[in-house]
Amino acid sequence: MPPELLTDEERSIKEQLADLPEFTILHLIYQQKAYEGHAKDYEFSGTSMREHWQSGYEDTKRTLKHKSWLAMPPEGAGIVIHDVHREDYR
Repeated sequence: MPPELLTDEERSIKEQLADLPEFTILHLIYQQKAYEGHAKDYEFSGTSMREHWQSGYEDTKRTLKHKSWLAMPPEGAGIVIHDVHREDYR
């Protein structure tokens, strides 16, 4: 939005937000299996829990293989988000 269209309060908020530090968010979000239905939210059998834990473990390993994701983002980048399920691995 052009600065001339901002109120004094909005300009002040924009200036405060411009100085936020850079940081990285690594998403580790469980990906539902094709055979799971609505019961995944309350089905806590040993088999289900082991499958979920294994899935989280594998996602964590895949995430940590991307060493560049662990580096601080370049100055001015703001928030950088990575997710192994959303990245292109070619």
